Amino acid sequence: MTRTPISQPDDRSARFAVAAGVALDAALAAGLKGYDRASALARFHRLSPEIIASESPDAVRATLKELERAMRAERARRGHWSYDLNRHISLLVAHRAETARLRRLLKRV
Repeated sequence: MTRTPISQPDDRSARFAVAAGVALDAALAAGLKGYDRASALARFHRLSPEIIASESPDAVRATLKELERAMRAERARRGHWSYDLNRHISLLVAHRAETARLRRLLKRV
């Protein structure tokens, strides 16, 4: 009686990890394409409308700092019922968009 190797679950989990990574990349790309800065940042009470509307690198840095604080808080909720993957992805999309915006603003100077 021949037995098949037990490596099949490892192959399946590796395929699952790759598929999850591809799905996450697609969600991030779609989120960046449809990123609406004003509505994405309006929910942060620490960011005034003036900071959100500002075109200065300092305002974008303040925005990034607030996004990083929110991402740390969201990561701390992992495994808890209040954790929301969609909220985490939207924070990551906003962070990537604001980082790109900061780079564009710094190139102008």
